[in-house]
This record gives sequence, structure tokens and C-alpha cells, in this order.
Amino acid sequence: MEFGWNGPPARCGGRLARRSWCAQPATRGSGTRRAETRRQVAAEHGPVARSTQAKLHRFGLTLLPTLFAVLSSGFGAEPSKLVRLGNPVGGHIHPAACISAKGTLVVTYGHVNHRDLRLTRSTDVGATWSEPKPFAPTVGKTYYPGSLTTLRDGRLLHAWNRWSEPTNEKEPRSVLYSLSSDDGLTWSEAKAFPRDEKTPSIIRHPIVELAANQWLLPLSDKAQVFDPATGASQPFGDGRAHGLVPIVRTPKGTFVSGAGLRSTDAGKTWQTIANFPNVKEQGWRHEMVCLANGWLLASEILGPGVGGERIRYVLSRDDGITWGEVFEYYNPGRAIGGRACPRTVQLDAENLGVVFYDVDPKQAGGPGLFFLRLPVAQLGREATARSARQPLLP
Repeated sequence: MEFGWNGPPARCGGRLARRSWCAQPATRGSGTRRAETRRQVAAEHGPVARSTQAKLHRFGLTLLPTLFAVLSSGFGAEPSKLVRLGNPVGGHIHPAACISAKGTLVVTYGHVNHRDLRLTRSTDVGATWSEPKPFAPTVGKTYYPGSLTTLRDGRLLHAWNRWSEPTNEKEPRSVLYSLSSDDGLTWSEAKAFPRDEKTPSIIRHPIVELAANQWLLPLSDKAQVFDPATGASQPFGDGRAHGLVPIVRTPKGTFVSGAGLRSTDAGKTWQTIANFPNVKEQGWRHEMVCLANGWLLASEILGPGVGGERIRYVLSRDDGITWGEVFEYYNPGRAIGGRACPRTVQLDAENLGVVFYDVDPKQAGGPGLFFLRLPVAQLGREATARSARQPLLP
């Protein structure tokens, strides 16, 4: 299925849709042509991409691909595609996603609830995906889904949650992590983050790499700065527990917490953000990311029932101070099957990629995990004013 911007009002999913995405048949062979275009542009403009990535390093943001600016020029103006990358059986599917320094997309998700954690990769910016395979460190063990982060040195960090014993599903949970130096093909032996053995400690969001060997861990029971070289940790900022929510750092050095808090002094003090989206109530489900241009995006799901009917971003363009714009990117014209748990990564200077699930059995192909590319310029241009009166799901 291919998702294209429909411009004027059109029928989508049996309902009249305006400024939303409608499914259209994909053009056969278009992926091959796009890949050839990207390779040609990359060969001609490599230095430009490296310059763009260098600026991101100065901001201290998550590492993006070496061909950061180049890849987008090969497909930036083309319609987005909804790509199926997995067929989960059910339960806590809860994907995690990151993009490597080489441009490889890596996604983990729960294929069978707490029993089969799988990993899939894409080397063509999400057009095609490898056959999902069990994540080796969890084979034969139980788990609860976690997060993926790309470190500054190019390694991938996967943090996930184990239960009280390797094969049960009882509290208290704690966090294990593993590293990959080959874009997610192989992973190191699992290690544990520091924990209180009597208190559940859970992760669902990417870490923030403050500096070499300084990882800010957004854990459910505490926010701590962990040194992987020594295994030591210390409280972040004023030591408060933010809950199971994301914490991001902007290009200006501001920290924004999914608990609706903002700090300009490295977490020593925090200010409440007015009209902040309700990320905290279901922090395991929602997300918040910071783009290279400084914009912040938080997920919001609208409509009745367990999964709602529409998924959108709430946008801040002023370093997290105000959150008055929204951009809707998924509206199937029916109830969404499951919690969706969207996870967004910035693909390059011009594009985002978001992974989410919809397990409605009646949709084409049945329950699925999906990837959607979104142009940054379109998000900025077509975001609309947010209405506080509209009923929202937490």
C-alpha cells in the first residue's frame, strides 16, 4: 500500500477525510528506482552530507547516517509508503527503533507476548526489511520490550526488560542491555544496569548520551547517569523520578521530560510545561523525540476504545515551551487495533520514519507492524492548531 497526500477532500476508509493519508496502490518497481537515485546522488554529494552530520554532533543529538542530507534528496518529494515489516502474533508488541551511522534502520518488537522478541533491519531507508529473527540474547527467556539508541561512536544500544527470573513473568522487572558494532547483525553479552532488587525498574525510551561513558537512563523508578566503563551510576539533576517517560535534550541544551517538565540547567531545576500532551499516563505507549532542527514531537492518539482511531504528533517549535500544533499521520478510517506504541527516528535532513502496530485482523494482510516515512517540511507546513477541547486518549 502506498500513502499519498490527498489534497482536497477524498474518501478514506469509508469516511470523508481532509488533510489525511489515504491508501493507494504502490507502483511496481518504484523502490528499485529510488535506490538507484539515492546511490547516484550520494556519489555526487557525499561531502555535503558529512557537513550536515558534523553539525548534529555539535548539538549532541542522536547520531544520524553519514549520508544524512543526501538520502533525502533521492526521495524527499515522493509520496510516503506504509510498509509492513512484521506480522506480530499479539501481546506487548511495543516496538523500538533506531538508525545507524551507516543508515541502517533497526527495529525490535514483541512477536509473541513476553516470549519471542524479534529484530528486523532495513538498508534502504525503510523500503524493504529483513525477515524478522529472534533477538539472540533473549532466546529461551522471557522479556518486556525496551528501547534502541545509536551511540556517538556508531554502536547500537539495545536495552530491554527482564522479569524477576529469566523464564518467568513476575515483578520486579529490571533492565539489561547489549551493544552491536555491526548495525544490529550481532550483539554483545547482556549486562545489567544498576538496580534495587526489590523495586521494578523499567525502560521503554532511548537513552540520552550526555558525553562519553555518561548515559542518561530514563528508568521508571529513577533517572540516572550511568558509566558503562565502571558500572557506577548517580542521580540525574535533582534526583527526581520522572516515571516511565522519555527525556530528550534539544540543540540548545534544554532537557524536556515526558512528565511535562523542562530544565535549562541540566536537570537541577524543572519548570512545568503548560498544555503538555498526556505522555505520562501511558508512558510505555507514547513517545517524544527532538529533531535536528530543534522541533519536538510528542505522540497523541485520539478516539474511543483501546487503540483510538487516529495518531498524530503534537509539535513544539520553541524549545519545548509551547505545544500548540498537531500533525495527523495515521487515520485508517476505523478503530486502530492495539495501542500502536509509535516510535520515530529522523532518517535524514528532510524525512522522519515512524514505526507502529495495528493488529486489526480485518485489514489487508491481518495484524501488522508498519513503517511510514514522513517529510519534515510537510509536517511543518501542514501542522494545524491544537484544540484543547477535543477529547483525547491518554
